[in-house]
Parts: sequence; C-alpha cells; structure tokens
Amino acid sequence: MFSSTLQRAAGALFITTSLATAPALAADAWKPTKPVRLLVGFAPGGSADTLARLLAEPLSQRLGQTVVVENLAGAGGNIMAYRLSQSQPDGYTIGIAAAGSMAITHVLNPKGTNYKPADFTPITLAAVQPNVVIVNKDVPANNLAELKDYFQKTPTATYGTAGVGISNHLIAETMLYKMGVKVPHAAYRGAAPVITDLLGGHIAMTMDNISTAAPLASQGKVKAIAVASLKRSAQLPNVPTLDEQGLKGFDMPTWQGVFAPAGVPANVLAAYYAALQDVLKQPAVIEKMAGLGSEPVTGMTPEKFGQFLENDRKQWADIVRVAKISLEQ
Repeated sequence: MFSSTLQRAAGALFITTSLATAPALAADAWKPTKPVRLLVGFAPGGSADTLARLLAEPLSQRLGQTVVVENLAGAGGNIMAYRLSQSQPDGYTIGIAAAGSMAITHVLNPKGTNYKPADFTPITLAAVQPNVVIVNKDVPANNLAELKDYFQKTPTATYGTAGVGISNHLIAETMLYKMGVKVPHAAYRGAAPVITDLLGGHIAMTMDNISTAAPLASQGKVKAIAVASLKRSAQLPNVPTLDEQGLKGFDMPTWQGVFAPAGVPANVLAAYYAALQDVLKQPAVIEKMAGLGSEPVTGMTPEKFGQFLENDRKQWADIVRVAKISLEQ
C-alpha cells in the first residue's frame, strides 16, 4: 500500500506537466510601471533562490521592469508564504514557492497556519529537480545499505533539511520509514545553513536538490548515496537511484512554482503567465537550468497548476498518514 501511495504521489507530477497547453488567457495587456518583488522563502544559495535569480533577469527584460529577488527565510518557506498572502494583489509582489508551504503545511497543520491555499493565485509550475541523499564525507557509508547500518549503530546521528514540513523533509522521512530506521531531524532556515552544518559534521545527512548536491559531490566535499528518482541523473551518472538500491518505485522530485496573492486581476495573471512561458522557453535559461539539474516546465496554465496543487495536497496527505509524520519531527 505504501509503495503504491508513493508512486501515485510522484507520478501525478509528471502526468500533470504533460498536459497540453491551454489556450492563451484573454485579457487586456498589463505592464508594470515600477519594480517587482520576487519573494523566496529560503536563504540565498538554495535551489529556490538559485531558480529565482536565474529567472529574474530575463523576466525583467520581458516585463520591462526590474525584478528584485527578496529572501524571507524561515519556517520551511512559510514566512514568505504568509508575507505573500498579505501583499496587495496588484502584480508588484509575486513569489517562488514549493510543496512545503503550498501543499504540505496544510496537510500537517490545517488549522494552525496563518494562511490558507485560497490566499494565493497559482501562476505556473516552473521547474522540477531530482533529489539526492548526501552525507558528510566522514560518514562510513557509500550506499543505502551501509547508511542504514550506520544509523542503526549511531543513535546520536541526525539529519537536517531546510525546515519542518518542506518536501525534502517528508521525502527523507519517507525514505527512512521504508528503510526501517528512525533518525532525529534538525530543521534549518534554508538549504545553505544545512550544507554548512553537513560539511562541518554537525549533521550526518540531508536530502537536497540536485542543483546543490551535485557540485558538492563532484568536488568530494560530500558523498552522494542515492538519487531519489527512478532514473539516474546526468549530473551524477555514477550514483544509483533509491529504486536500484532496494526502495522499489521511489520517485519523489522537488517542484517550484510561481504564485501571486489571491485576487490578482486577470490581466496581471495573464501577463505573468505569458512572460514566464517565454522565459522558460529561452535556450539560455533551459541550458542554465540543465546545468543545475533542473528541468523547466511549460504549458502549466494557472487553472492546471491549481488542479495540480489540489492533487499534490491529497497525495502528501496519504504519505503523512501512512508514514505517521508529524510537526514534532
């Protein structure tokens, strides 16, 4: 049952992104007349921040106004999400967010958050990346079996992610559940401090996006144990997948999407959707994203993205229920 739950949760991502592009949104053209704020819920250096800065310049050119990236790190992206939910729906504040703040938070604590899904207007899904299990270079493990043995023999070992309830936290917990081990979780304010503590030996493991993990592993600063997708990554071709190492069907990528506050006018929504589609199709952007192990997603209209989010929340709810994951972890 648990295996099929994981397959549905991951499979829906790629099924949804393959849907045909809907007709263009019809609305009067909107052009910003002052700089736009692009909020990111994590510290500089992480995958969400990297994507934001990669998209900001071509988006500025497409909109004809400066797009300023603003980092509001903390609480697994929830601080940024709350700030975005409280922003004026005039088009001058948008945000890049992922499953943690836009799907998982409401599954883990539906009555305890200070914002809700209806507080946002989904614009488009922008990118997906495989995740990688990486460990401190001194951890005596080079594969999943050895990592399990290490955790079983080292009860003081911990792992960290960029916040409670973000997708990488739940993906790591799902992996550990299927491995049959329990490891204490340390929550950080972003991906960069997680890596700092991983390199320093303060935590043993993290589950991170390929854009962060691959350079560190290639430079020998960490050891890459497994890729959490069904296919190996071109960035780390010699690193086997979790599926290859016994966790059959394990395929859980990370996604990032662009959001506006609820109530944004139709012409503003249409302008951003059109601009982002143009940006995500630019060869230079595609090339840079590929270099980071990230795959752009195009054709995900606001309506389809909204449905995708509903499906994603249901699938994370299944994972949380079966793996007995809670906010206390």
